[in-house]
Amino acid sequence: MDWLQFPNWLHPHSHNMFLGWIFNTFFLAYLSNYLFYNRRYKILFTIMQMTLASMLISFPLQGYGVISIVLSSLHTVFVFIFCGWIFKDFKKLEPTVSIWFAKVSLILFLLSSVGPFTLGSLVANGLSQTKWYYFSVYYYLHFQYNGFFIFGVLSLFFQLLEERGIPFNIQFARKIGLLLLISVFPTYALSTLWAEPGLFFNAIGFVGALIQLLSLYYFIQTIRVLKFSNIHQSAGTLLMLAFASFTLKCVLQLISAHPFIAELAFNTRPYVIAYLHLVMIGVVTFFLLAWYLERKIIVLKFTLAIKLMILGFVGSELTLIMGNTAYTSALLVTHYSILLFIFSLSLALSIGIFLRCSCCSLRKV
Repeated sequence: MDWLQFPNWLHPHSHNMFLGWIFNTFFLAYLSNYLFYNRRYKILFTIMQMTLASMLISFPLQGYGVISIVLSSLHTVFVFIFCGWIFKDFKKLEPTVSIWFAKVSLILFLLSSVGPFTLGSLVANGLSQTKWYYFSVYYYLHFQYNGFFIFGVLSLFFQLLEERGIPFNIQFARKIGLLLLISVFPTYALSTLWAEPGLFFNAIGFVGALIQLLSLYYFIQTIRVLKFSNIHQSAGTLLMLAFASFTLKCVLQLISAHPFIAELAFNTRPYVIAYLHLVMIGVVTFFLLAWYLERKIIVLKFTLAIKLMILGFVGSELTLIMGNTAYTSALLVTHYSILLFIFSLSLALSIGIFLRCSCCSLRKV
């Protein structure tokens, strides 16, 4: 569609996925988990939603224009305020593993914001669509999906264990966090390999991915002895899928250090999208929905939502990958866009059911 400027619509999609869905959940979860009920948080949250709603209008109309940049910058400023408040409130509590992960997640979010802040300057200086522009974009993405998202998920996971009195190896948990934190920085090199900076950067990214795999090893050792009781069946399914997705993510990052794989990934955009969705949907969204179910914020009476979610996720991932290989069938190529639409619709319907169930359960509260 010639009239539709795709990048302008992609920005509100990504911003509201990151900020409207994932960040909002962590914002409210941290307040709920540690009983930080305060009127100022409610006011701040409301203002932040106003900036997000405005971005839904500004981005399609002007892309990364003045208004959109101001709105996204304002949201980041509000996040800084939120971090200042909650870090001060954290000091009132006894230090725990989950609080440490929550703190690190927010620090990494603030660190990721350096990327978007540079975009305005790059565009103003005529460097839009250059390698420096993409370095900033991938910097933001990297510290979000390898940093903020993962540490946020682990914070909620360990807090759930602490809340239910489920014993776990605290030393292993600390090793998981430390190794993951260390790995975040060198693995950014993997996001720059498309620019062919040299084999030295491949080596740096490879080492970072190895450290991340070591963290995964300690995580497996931690969860394999856990004894869950009365866990929601659908939540259990989503948690297993989230773990499988996280494992696959770690393996893919390791092999992406190879020059051939790095070039293949960059030159085949659907592979990049499939990887991002693996993290955003497979790891983060599956876990967060499981967390909502376990906290009984959402009460599902039927498993249709779960089935539609899995169908949409697996189907779209396979279509993105198989639709861009040398062995792709003519049938798949012909119906590529239609299949993506159908599987995306399946995801949307699933979320619609979750939303309906959450509204019903909240009315009962």
